[in-house]
Amino acid sequence: MSETIYLGSGKTVTGQYGEFFNVTLNLDKIKQNPNVVEDYKGNKFVRLRISKKDKADQFGKNVNVVWNDPSKIKRKTETQTASSSDDVGLPF
Repeated sequence: MSETIYLGSGKTVTGQYGEFFNVTLNLDKIKQNPNVVEDYKGNKFVRLRISKKDKADQFGKNVNVVWNDPSKIKRKTETQTASSSDDVGLPF
């Protein structure tokens, strides 16, 4: 079963150029869960999933920011990435 860790929340905002998500991440939760930080070629990344809630909460927040257990996510390894002809040096 995949572990889900809620790292923040936010609101949907409609502006001049369309709909946006204003999100806030709780850095203390990232610090408490160091497994959410991935290391790739000496750089650190946090893979996030941002989704809309069905209903806004009491503060009007209607966006979830979560991290899912990466054991269920198929990843490229550095050797697969290096052997790829269309590699642009990005980890995703």
